[in-house]
Amino acid sequence: MLKRLILVFLLANTLLMADWGEYKAHFIAEDGRVIDRANKGITHSESIGYALFLSLKNNDMDSFYKIQRWYKDNLTLNKSGLLGWKWGKDSDDSWRMLDLNNATDGDLWIAYDNLLMYEKTHDSKYKDEALNHIKSIKKYLLYDLNNRLYLLPGENGFVKNEYLEINLSYYLFFIFDKFKEYDNDIVWVRIKEDGLKLLEESKFTPLQLHPDWIKVDKNSSKIMLSKNSSFGYDALRIPYNILKSNIKNKNKYLEPYKNYRESMKKANTVFGVVDLHNGNINIYNYSLAHLSIYNMLDKYFNYSESLNDEVNKFKEKMKDDYYSYSIYLLATTN
Repeated sequence: MLKRLILVFLLANTLLMADWGEYKAHFIAEDGRVIDRANKGITHSESIGYALFLSLKNNDMDSFYKIQRWYKDNLTLNKSGLLGWKWGKDSDDSWRMLDLNNATDGDLWIAYDNLLMYEKTHDSKYKDEALNHIKSIKKYLLYDLNNRLYLLPGENGFVKNEYLEINLSYYLFFIFDKFKEYDNDIVWVRIKEDGLKLLEESKFTPLQLHPDWIKVDKNSSKIMLSKNSSFGYDALRIPYNILKSNIKNKNKYLEPYKNYRESMKKANTVFGVVDLHNGNINIYNYSLAHLSIYNMLDKYFNYSESLNDEVNKFKEKMKDDYYSYSIYLLATTN
């Protein structure tokens, strides 16, 4: 029995290494730039954060150093000490920073990756860089409103006259926990607790699913659907964030997703994007990312991954889809 378990583990690890090799071949250039091929070949801070994390998890230090060198040489820190989110080809055919506003998930992931790198190497420069990054995140991306703390999706453009605009998938609870270990500030406990309350209050339609974006009224704190009224490709990451985090009563927060997955099994089909204005479910608009998250849910609740065959088909079909392949690797990496 033990030999069989060891064999299964080794086989799974070999497959993951092969997936990482394929990911590198498709999305990481020789100089370390991470390329979003489905989005005009740009590089964004989120992709750097994902790729650094996956490099560490695959013990691929050469890739980590290359990716880190590229982003330090090319992604510009804005005046607030946050990373500009978008680098790509400009209208004059030159390649440069296209937007110096940050994307909060990218900053969170990169600071987190540097802490993981510090834990791996004990080189204090990684911890120091992470702590400086965390200081900027605290100062510019946390917004106190009506005795609740909110995480802004970026420094600029999300605090309106009458409301805040929030992306729920940016609430990376496991990263908040890691920041608390090193920064020792109660603010990380608070943003985690307030984020979980926000998830509970931001469920729409009888499916009780979360939208990609919400609006929070600045006077009443009422939550409304925002410009994107769907449970779509952003909100898909919410169950991942919950599953990867140390959250009490985790099943309570996952209940809508468990029910959603059970509905698919009863219908013998896979659901994709859901319009949360009317509850209409698209049974065609799904991706490798969806299948990967649904497999995570199956494994957590039923101890089996029922969509492996579909996942393997979509891996080939969507091999140039940076986002889907990234979510697939995150979902299959411990």
